[in-house]
Amino acid sequence: MNDALFEKLAPSQQLVIAMLRIAAEDSSARVGAWNLRDIAAHLAATERDCYEPRIHAIASGENPSFGFFTNDEADFSGIQLESALEEWIATRSRLIDYVRALDGEQRGRLTGHHERYGEVTVERYLE
Repeated sequence: MNDALFEKLAPSQQLVIAMLRIAAEDSSARVGAWNLRDIAAHLAATERDCYEPRIHAIASGENPSFGFFTNDEADFSGIQLESALEEWIATRSRLIDYVRALDGEQRGRLTGHHERYGEVTVERYLE
């Protein structure tokens, strides 16, 4: 895995967070039925509940099979925007640190199988 991917992960997240914080002042800011808090909580939960365990399973050599992940029906009403953003930052940081410590085989050769996307590696999950 080249460092270019790592160099994109944190800044892309920072950009999304900045946009969410700027737009947070606008009470009408929504994407469909979701407000900004829901979007932030969705991002945090997806990274925590989907990406993190799946990447760990692939890197451990389990050759796991994955279905399509969704948390669209989750109730994020009790979560504050800043709490969701902080959780997302912490999860992304843990994930980057974990993947940086993996060897080349764990990052790029070991796979899992996704029902929609076929064979996936750790690298592919992070793209």
